[in-house]
Amino acid sequence: MNNVNTQDAARQINVCRRTLLKGLGAVAGASALSGCALPRIRSKSEFSAYADKCLVDGHYSSLACVSNRGDFYVKGFRTLGEPKAPVTPQTLFDLASIGKTHTAALCALLHAEGRLDVDAPFTEYLTDHVLAKEGCRITVRDLATHSGGFDNSKPYMTEDGKKMFSLLMAKRPVYGRGEKYVYACSNFVYLGLIVERLTGLDLDAAARKMLWGPLGMTRTSWRTVTSDKDVAEYPPSTYSGPHRRIGERNDICAHYAARPMGNGANFSTVGDMLLFVDDLARRERFSSEYYDLLFTPSFTGDGHRRSFGWDMTAAKSTFSDWVSTGFSSRAICHPGWTGGAIAIDPETGFAGVVLGNRLSSKEKTMPLRMKLLDLMAKGLGRSTPLARS
Repeated sequence: MNNVNTQDAARQINVCRRTLLKGLGAVAGASALSGCALPRIRSKSEFSAYADKCLVDGHYSSLACVSNRGDFYVKGFRTLGEPKAPVTPQTLFDLASIGKTHTAALCALLHAEGRLDVDAPFTEYLTDHVLAKEGCRITVRDLATHSGGFDNSKPYMTEDGKKMFSLLMAKRPVYGRGEKYVYACSNFVYLGLIVERLTGLDLDAAARKMLWGPLGMTRTSWRTVTSDKDVAEYPPSTYSGPHRRIGERNDICAHYAARPMGNGANFSTVGDMLLFVDDLARRERFSSEYYDLLFTPSFTGDGHRRSFGWDMTAAKSTFSDWVSTGFSSRAICHPGWTGGAIAIDPETGFAGVVLGNRLSSKEKTMPLRMKLLDLMAKGLGRSTPLARS
């Protein structure tokens, strides 16, 4: 599966860690990476000034932003009440739908190994789905591009986790296959179940073995993290259902399921996510089939452009509704409900991460996070951009 040796993998991980250290400064970096100090921004830039404004205006309680070009910003408070706890580079954020990219990555790795046919009907792998006996033509790729016809209704939502999955297998599409793009969490719940059935592991274990482990992502989890001492808190305005303790999943279905689900709701840090996106920019750790699937347009109808698990309209169309960016047409991007977004542009080699616990609405914060990514991509995050190692 891997086409580089262990030394090369270690070098890539160390490059990302050095990026974090450079962003903090030698002394501050060493302590902050251990979760002991709130980093200071060394000099104002258009990027850091804009990030400061996002906090001052009350749109976010904290922000953690980093890129593979040396951009670094970690500021604000991970907790919402008293006593105030500062965010650190080790703070765990609920990725929400950004976690769908990890599900897509696992599928892409199985595809690269020849264990998953992304153009086969998804019911070949989920034979207990109601469509399995009805000549289903909706493919695995259709699920990953949100073009199979399922809508985002959740008739499977119940407090009974076991019943939830039986109801999932009874959900039917609303639109014709390939008729239109309709974002639906159930698509990725199905993909997650496919990964689990092919590997014999739950998503957390599969990700640790196939993705997070090889990339050195030691602070990422698909399980609740209530026992961790450095986790971001989210306001009740960002979730429905019962009160969440810090470290419980924001997503209501994932919360009730009490198990990893492919629609996201995993936890990670800005440093771990840098390892993930930087690898996508470098294309060094896994086979070319893995990267090709994630960066190749697979659905281009209905005014949308999607690769396997990613939005490819960071420069135009979908995201132009939020903010105009300078990303190329080859860029891939994915936001998350809780306030974050990630982007990779193979045209320039840029990879960036924005994580945060938003206080304002998705509509108000979407342009903010895309703007932050855009400023980093344009080299406006530092007065002197760092050269890539």
